[in-house]
Parts: sequence; C-alpha cells; structure tokens
Amino acid sequence: METIGKILIANRGEIAVRIIRTAQKLGLKTVAIFADDDRESLHVARADEAINLKGETLQETYLNQQKIIKIAKHTGAKFIHPGYGFLSEKADFAEKVEQAGLIFIGATPQQIRLMGEKIQANQFVKKLQIPVISSATGSENDILNSAKNFEYPVLVKASGGGGGKGMEIVYKAENLPSALKRAKNKALKYFANSDLLIEKYLPQTRHIEVQVVGDGKGNAIHCFERECSIQRQYQKLIEEAPANSISKKLKEKLYNAALKIARSINYRGAGTVEFLVDENENFYFLEMNTRLQVEHPVTEMITGVDLVEMQLKIAAGEKIPVSQKNLKVHGHSIEMRICAEDPASGFLPSTGKIAKIQIPEEVRWDSFLQPGTELSAAYDSLTGKLIVHEKTRDEAIKKAQKALSSLFLLGIVTTQELLAIAVNHPDFKSNSINTRWLEKNLKNKSFLRKDETSSVPLAAAYLLHHFQRPVHPISIWNESGYLRIFQSFEIFIDNKQHKINTLRANPNIEIQLNGTIKTISNIKFSGSKIDFSLNKKDITIFIFQNNKKSIIQYDGRYYSVRSNHVLEEVQLNKYRNEGTEIVTDKVIAGLFGKVIDILVKPGQILKKGEDVIIIESMKSEITIKSPASARVKNIQVSKGETVQDKKTLVEFEF
Repeated sequence: METIGKILIANRGEIAVRIIRTAQKLGLKTVAIFADDDRESLHVARADEAINLKGETLQETYLNQQKIIKIAKHTGAKFIHPGYGFLSEKADFAEKVEQAGLIFIGATPQQIRLMGEKIQANQFVKKLQIPVISSATGSENDILNSAKNFEYPVLVKASGGGGGKGMEIVYKAENLPSALKRAKNKALKYFANSDLLIEKYLPQTRHIEVQVVGDGKGNAIHCFERECSIQRQYQKLIEEAPANSISKKLKEKLYNAALKIARSINYRGAGTVEFLVDENENFYFLEMNTRLQVEHPVTEMITGVDLVEMQLKIAAGEKIPVSQKNLKVHGHSIEMRICAEDPASGFLPSTGKIAKIQIPEEVRWDSFLQPGTELSAAYDSLTGKLIVHEKTRDEAIKKAQKALSSLFLLGIVTTQELLAIAVNHPDFKSNSINTRWLEKNLKNKSFLRKDETSSVPLAAAYLLHHFQRPVHPISIWNESGYLRIFQSFEIFIDNKQHKINTLRANPNIEIQLNGTIKTISNIKFSGSKIDFSLNKKDITIFIFQNNKKSIIQYDGRYYSVRSNHVLEEVQLNKYRNEGTEIVTDKVIAGLFGKVIDILVKPGQILKKGEDVIIIESMKSEITIKSPASARVKNIQVSKGETVQDKKTLVEFEF
C-alpha cells in the first residue's frame, strides 16, 4: 500500500470517518474536506489533514469538483475516495480526477455512466438475458402512450438517479400526468437529468442485493447477499446479511447474474447489484450502484473482509485480495440506520446539537457524531449506523433489540424508536416482510403507540433517579436512599396519572403500581444511565431533565415523566387535552431548512389542511399546511430563503 501514500476523502460524515479508519489502519495519510457547518465533525478531527472548502452551498463545497481536485493536488493526495452520495456516481468527476493525473477509488467513468442511467442499464442487462421489469421510457407523451398498455399500479422513476428521489406509485391512469411532472422536476433538481421511466409496480417484493468486487481486468467475486426490505419511501432503514428469506437455489442465480454483469463490463472496485424478488422467487434486475453502499458493514461482519481495504488495494493496482472459494458466511448481521427524523411527526427532519452520546457495548457504531456536533439541514438525515453480529438471525435480533435500548443520543430526535418497534415486531422476527411492510404498518396509528406495560419500569426508573441516586456531599440519607416504606407518589407518564407506593427499602425496593408489586434490585447509576433488575428482568434506562419534566428513554422510545413530588417539576396548571383544536393566526416553521416553493398569495382564502409552503431540510421536501381556514394576510419569507426553527412563515386573518 506504499504506492498510495495519501488519500483525499471527497465526502463528509459517517462514511468519511469509516474510510479514514481503514486508511489509517493501513498506514495511509488522509485528507478530509469540510464546509463551515462541519467544522466540529468527527471526520475533521480524525483525518491527518483537514481543509476548509469555504462556501455557502453544496455546489461551492462538497459538489465543487475543481476545488476538490485542486485540494488533492495541493496536499499531495494522489488518490480520491468519493464515499457514497455526493460525487461518488458522477462520471464526469471520475473523469476529471483521472485527467488531473490522480486516481479515482471506484468504478471507471464509463461504468458509472452505463449503470448510473436506469434506461440504458436495463437495456444492457436485458441483453445479458437477466430478467428486468417491463418498463416504458421516453418523453412524457411517449410514456403516457405506452402506459395505455400497462396494468396499474405503475411506478414512476427518475432515470438518472436513485435514493427514492422522483419515485412515486401511481394507482390510476388519470393521476399519471401529474406524477410525471413531479418526477421530472425532482429529477432535474437532484440529478440534472429529466429522463423518466415507468414500470409495472410489484407490491409483494423483497429487496435483495449482491455485493461484488472487480479488479477492472474481467475478474470479479461476490461477497454474498443482503436483504434490504425494511424501507420507507424507498429509503432503507434496516439491512441484514445473509438473506434468510430466499432459497439457496435463488441465491446462486442472483450471484451468477451479478457476476455476469460485473465481468461483462470489466468492473473495477466494489459495487452492488440490486434485485427485486417476488413471492414466487422470480427475480428482476433493479439497478447497479457503482460505489460503496451505506449497508456494506453487514457484509463485512459475515465475511470478515474490509471492503474499503479491497477498494484501496484494487485502486493501487493489486489483485482482489481474497478468492471466491475462501469466502464463507459466518453468522448473521443486522444494520439499523439512525436518522435524525421524528417518526411521530411525519418524519420531520430533526436538527440540533448533540449533548451526550452513550454507545452500547459489543456493537459496531459507524457515525460522525460526538458531543457538541450540531446537525445541519443541508445534508441527509443519516447520523449513524448500529451494526450487530451473532451466530444466528434470532440471536442477532435479540442483540439488535438490546443495542437499540442501550443507545443514547441526547439533543436530537431520531428513528431509534421506530427501529426498536420494527425489530421487536412478530413479522420481522418471523421474516414475514416485504418492501411495503413498514409503510403499510405506519398507516396504522397503533403501530407507533406506546406500550402500556412500560409504566412500571418507567416509574421505577423515575423514583430511582430522583430519590435513590447518590449525590454529593454523601450523607447517611444519600447512602440509604430517600425511598422509605409506605411512601406514596403521584407520577404522570405522558400526562397519564399513576399512583405508586414504595413498600420496602434495603437491600431491595418494592413498588406497587396498578395493583402489581415489583422488586427492584441490582441498581447501578452511570451518568444519565440507570441499570437495574425488575423482578429479575434486566432494565436499561436513560433519563434527563427538560422543561419541568424528566425525559426517559426506554427500549428506544422516549417518554415524558413528571411529578409534583419533585420541586423543579411542580406544575399548578393541568395539561390541555390533546384533542383540543389549535387555532392560530400564523404558520410557523417547525424545522430548519430552505424555502423551495410558496404555494399561496396574499389575499388568498385557504381551507384548513391546504398546502402553504414547501421547505427542504436534510434532502427531504416538507409541505407545510394551513392550520385553519383563513385568508392569507402576509407572507414573511421568500423563495430560496433559509428559515430557522420557529420562524413565522405566513400570517393569517379570519
């Protein structure tokens, strides 16, 4: 690896940290690049050198190809690793890197172009006699004419990109024209390519992908498969390897198809061939990603290989460092994406500053977060990935459940709670899932509803935190704890009242709640974390104070708990009934982001629930709706303006 010497990572966040870790393990020097809002990011701290990109927009910073190449030359970095996202699948960037006399760690520009454009990729793969889904392409009129022969529903896609941008299910023919217009606008915005395609929508499919590695000389291996069927709006949330849901016979067919594609184009580097598999094990080529995938760690966990190390060695001209016959599957791995989104609020992006982090033991945590990291609305919402590995899938699920309950990120709202619900669900445990499973369940309001049985461990943790936790200076009262026999407490959990009695103290504590008696033992305090046993069941809880209440995280869920027995939480006024209708004379931003469209005008009369403004935050478009029927009085923002949380957007009059 001495021929590499130094590499520049043309990316940020979690993947930049991941690449730096392997590069430094191999004795290579690393150069990080960063925008002003990433100055405190972990990838900046970990790299040997860090260069400020200086600029206000992505085009001026992480997407500025000439600036990045200039920095690489200035720092003496001969190799550039693009990570994933940003410039990783931009053929013109790979071309410019090579024209500058540098080495692009990834596929060739020709391979990126061929496989990055869905229409021609499908045509190429079809010639290899690999199944593809029936589709139609061309202008909007061409697609509308072709669609007359399609059975609905159909799926509209942007041809030049992925990640779910521009994808939409259309159930009726009359809705197709408007869906095509929306897809075209998003395709232009995100991929600078307005080409579209439609294809037959398959509702009961699994998303299975095969990891391939090629040396650019016709040699290629596969590193087995991954299942990525837990998705929301085509964004993967949970991935696992291997895919226990499909037969060994089908796996061999997928390996052969993936290798056929890789070898036919003399593929160079690490890449992923993605397939859809229906309930009858028919499979269809979906796309090929000519880069490292977000979910690559599960493959590394079951094979023991380092895919980034493979990329680096192949870029340096070495052979693929492992043979197919020596690759074996060991155990089962699950990855859970922790995204800064609030599932309970329609997956609104969540920005904020990380106050505390506690990582579970015996897991892999790929992230760029550290205490003090402030999330920016300019980037996607992925903050980190929890990866577990065990001998069997059942054991891996149990470890995943424990890991989600033991991860603590104070300062932001994440998908942690949703993931905890998913991995505890009977369907997930029995592998009865498909790509629509999560979204179908999210339509059921009870899916995110909190478990009533949580009240006992929550009450126990609350009492331990406020009345048993050791404090300084130590006294006989501190050491013995404040909980006494026959004490009574009134505690509100998410505004619901509970009466608790403590029955005995030392050596254990007994509490009575809702007619049941539980014994608390083996109590251990560690910062915001409390470990204890409840009737011999091990419990881990995190607790912190916020605005006259305690916030408790239990099993990946957050609960609001308070009591008038705690001085700083005394509240004289009752909480307003959650069903009370809110009438307001203004629309206020509930997140940070950029105004990309204003859908109303002064004087316009609106009905409650009508669309008002579209804000882009963390690469998601959020439509702000009118909270009441009213007339638009003033619009306080303009298109393209960056707005802060709680900023007034529109004023109404009644």
